[in-house]
Amino acid sequence: MNNSMPFAISPVKCVVAGRALWRRRWLLCAVLLASFSFAVGAQQSGAKLRGPKLPAPDKIVESHLKAVGGKKVQASIRDATYEWSVWRRSEESGQGRDTATAGRARSFEKFPGSTRADIMLEDGELNSAANARSAWARGADRTLRTLTDREAGAAKLSAALAATRLTNYKKQDVLARTAGIEQIGEEPAYRVEFSRRNGARVSYWFSVARKLLVQSRDEARSLTLRFGDYRPAGGATKNALEPHHLEIIAEGAQPLTLTLESARYNTGLSDSLFEPPSDQTLDVPALLREVGRNQRQVDERISEYTYTRKGVEREISDRGEVKKEKIEVHEIYPVPGGGRVLKLISENDVPLSPERMAKEEKRVAEELEKIERENQKRKQKREEVERRNESGAGKDGDDDVGITTFLRTSEFLSPRRERFRDREAIVFDFRPRPGFKP
Repeated sequence: MNNSMPFAISPVKCVVAGRALWRRRWLLCAVLLASFSFAVGAQQSGAKLRGPKLPAPDKIVESHLKAVGGKKVQASIRDATYEWSVWRRSEESGQGRDTATAGRARSFEKFPGSTRADIMLEDGELNSAANARSAWARGADRTLRTLTDREAGAAKLSAALAATRLTNYKKQDVLARTAGIEQIGEEPAYRVEFSRRNGARVSYWFSVARKLLVQSRDEARSLTLRFGDYRPAGGATKNALEPHHLEIIAEGAQPLTLTLESARYNTGLSDSLFEPPSDQTLDVPALLREVGRNQRQVDERISEYTYTRKGVEREISDRGEVKKEKIEVHEIYPVPGGGRVLKLISENDVPLSPERMAKEEKRVAEELEKIERENQKRKQKREEVERRNESGAGKDGDDDVGITTFLRTSEFLSPRRERFRDREAIVFDFRPRPGFKP
């Protein structure tokens, strides 16, 4: 008998005279044994499931800010310029140590969401930057690439976290959750996942003991940064601790180790520093007018066809996870002269019932008639304007109200030539024109 058990039942006591009494007592023994086994198993399972309670992400970030000088000190830094020496890791020796200076680097941060890094190596220069509008990178071959989709979202999120120095990430529409404890190097670290509702996501690891940021990971760009040797960098903000050791590990590239040489704060960095390099020979307004003319020709051809479109709408929770998903399939009916009508044919892969389909077809017929009448009115008005020559738009082909409004209300930045999905493309950023009044 095991003395550690709270109770035990001897099988001898289950053997008594009388078959009916023996059955009843045997059943009682079995029930008691099963209850005991269930209680012990539940207690053990509960211990596994509960584990140590993880602190909230706000508490982890708050502890980090205290460790690097305090939130007030960090919030006072509105921009920063860092100078680094760069060491390239050599694997030839078999020891994987950084053996020789490979070049220099300079990085910039500006509140509330702009960052840039320039790494000058013996075999070329690497540039990358991100702000609220755009994210881009340029390799040693000087090929410029504007990031899109998941890469752009992650780059902009990382820039917002770095430029705000984690002091007010919530105001940047950033969500956070504590995802667990993991071993980073020789110490345990809390993993905090930062995300946005557009699906952008990056992970930060904070040392459990030292409270400092020790690693970040951007899965979209396959980029890992490791931080160490925190100490003051000098300058006006003496209490702000900075990582003097930085490792950059990018997929498909040789790892780099950076050592901080100096830091300067609040020098008034220009916003243009973070914009992509531009090609001043490109005329964006003229390009858009030409696009408008071509688009009308395409619209006229598309109006001869119908097609099917599948749309997916996802609702994201506060933790950055998909909470609800809605799938709709429409038949698209373009209308000659402009416009289109959408007919819903299924929701979440389930076809509409005959009753709903009849109502949908009636609505579509009414909308088609309405759009055709409006198109006829627009056509008559356009012809009248051209006859009176009241606007030069007709001569330039810029009679599309959308393009006209876009040209009047927007300011165009950094026009550039790139390859996008194996095709030559012209890329530009835009923002509201200062002082514009409708």
